[in-house]
Order: sequence, then C-alpha cells, then structure tokens
Amino acid sequence: MDIQQFDALEKKVTQLIGLIGKLKTENSDLRRRLLEAESIQKHTDEQLRQTREALEKMRGNQDEANSFREREEKIKGKVEQMLAKLEELQLQS
Repeated sequence: MDIQQFDALEKKVTQLIGLIGKLKTENSDLRRRLLEAESIQKHTDEQLRQTREALEKMRGNQDEANSFREREEKIKGKVEQMLAKLEELQLQS
C-alpha cells in the first residue's frame, strides 16, 4: 500500500465516522419521536375508551327514555279511558 491508498482509506474512514455520527443522531431523534407518538397514542386510546363509555351510557339513557315514553303513553291512554268512563257516568245521571 502506498500513501495515496492510505489517504483514500483515511478519507473513507472519516466519512464513515461522520455517517455513523449522523445515523446515531437520527436514531436518537427517531426514538424520541417514537416515544412521543406512543404517548399520544396512549392518550388517544384513553379518550376513545372514555368516549365509548359515554356513548354506551347515552344509549342506556336513550333506552330508558324510550321506556319511560312508552309507559307514559300507556298511562295517558288509561287515564283517557277512565275519563271517558267518568263522562259516560255523568251523562247517564
């Protein structure tokens, strides 16, 4: 090996060291971004879970409200029937 080959080898090693440093920095940055993304994902998952729970509760409330309306309609119908019978009695008197 002559001096030119050593110079070329030194240049390539220097470039390689620079590239390794750049890749280490990039790797560190990617790891930080991954941790941030995972944190955001956890937060989003928790919000989704809470939203689903709230939706289920609303569905339950909707079912309960529908049940109350049905009962109200039945009671209203019975009251109207009783009032009609009372009116008949009054007319017969």
